[in-house]
Amino acid sequence: MRLSMPSEPPMPNCAAPPLRRRLPKLGPIALILLATLAAGWPIAALIGERETRQAGLRADFMKSWGPDQTVQAPVLVVPYVDAGGLSRHYLKIAPESLSTTVGLVPERRTRGLFSATVYTASVGMAGIFSIPSQSNVEERVGRGATILWKESLLSLEASALTGMTTGDHAAWDGAAIPWRNCGELIDPIEECRDSLLVARPPAAAIPAAGRRIPFQATMTLRGTGAFRHVLMGRQAELVIAAPWPTPGFAGGALPSDSTVTDAAFEARWRSVGYGQPSLWTASRLSETLTEARAAPVGVDLLEAVPTYRMIHRTSKYGILFVVLSFTVYGLMELLSVARIHAVQYGLLGASVTLFPLLLVSFAEPLGYAAGYGIGAAFVLTQASLYTAAVTRRMVPTAIFATALGGLFGFLYVLLSLETYSLLVGSVALFLVLSAVMAVTQRVDWRAGEG
Repeated sequence: MRLSMPSEPPMPNCAAPPLRRRLPKLGPIALILLATLAAGWPIAALIGERETRQAGLRADFMKSWGPDQTVQAPVLVVPYVDAGGLSRHYLKIAPESLSTTVGLVPERRTRGLFSATVYTASVGMAGIFSIPSQSNVEERVGRGATILWKESLLSLEASALTGMTTGDHAAWDGAAIPWRNCGELIDPIEECRDSLLVARPPAAAIPAAGRRIPFQATMTLRGTGAFRHVLMGRQAELVIAAPWPTPGFAGGALPSDSTVTDAAFEARWRSVGYGQPSLWTASRLSETLTEARAAPVGVDLLEAVPTYRMIHRTSKYGILFVVLSFTVYGLMELLSVARIHAVQYGLLGASVTLFPLLLVSFAEPLGYAAGYGIGAAFVLTQASLYTAAVTRRMVPTAIFATALGGLFGFLYVLLSLETYSLLVGSVALFLVLSAVMAVTQRVDWRAGEG
């Protein structure tokens, strides 16, 4: 009888599929990725601290040089005593027409590595006041009130009076009258603000109701960053010009027309004062600009490239550099190009994470564009040389350098876009995902299953 020998057990497959050997590394690599991203938090905090110091410098210049200036239109202020003779109030008359011309002379002031944009503003105003009729006055102040026409004042208010010169003056019906501090002419002084200028026309210069009186006013102001003007009157026009290539028009209305070149700008506002008061009363001489229900318009002197804002935006994309670098390394392993240790992933992540720190370090003294170029060059060179040492092959190294360099270039262009940045970024992410899907078609994801 022939005995059958038991079949031998199959020999184990010593050549395990590459995918199965590499998948267990996903856990450590994920932890290294999280640790690398966490290492970027102190750098983000440092960038925030530098941005805060820049804002603090601007606040210091606003105190020492001058604030963001907002200039109100001149107003004719007429004191009156109510019918009971118990209290003193003010009747305020807005100009019938007003034309304002503002010339800004901006400059950059630095302190250490930080800077702020300041300016000197030459403001010229010309217009006409129309004295209201007796019936209109009585409608506002009430019958029996005593109107003190001889104590009338021409008032002009700004955020601060820094920069005023002896040549600044007013003119009433052709007669020059000096500007005075409010406290010199008004008692009690509590009714005044430090930023309020007044000029007293000659007592005989206030005419009868219905007459139109021309006036002029000039003032020189120093400010930081922005200039605003309150347009009042039935017809008002404002022209602002400056040798500055990057204005930001803001306020209650945009310019009627503007011209912006690489060296300067000029903007013109025209307003017809429907809805604005031409005649109103107040219990105090000084009032806030919003009480006249007229929204200011004007310009912000923007930086061509806002360094710290761009650095802050760039730092938010730090995760992209780390994820892209790890993805390329992972694809190299999946495609059996090279075996890469988890520690080598960590060192690569540390190299890429240094980019925001290099960016802020070089951008402060050299500007954002130069800082971005130098920082990107340092990181790209270091990471590429390290990849060459890890893989010992030229083609994978070239692919890695191209991918990382392309990301640096793409991000710089993306951050320079304002209107289409979301569209371009979304399309780019879609294309990158498509490329990864195409490359990984060579990977047998089911290798070694069951």
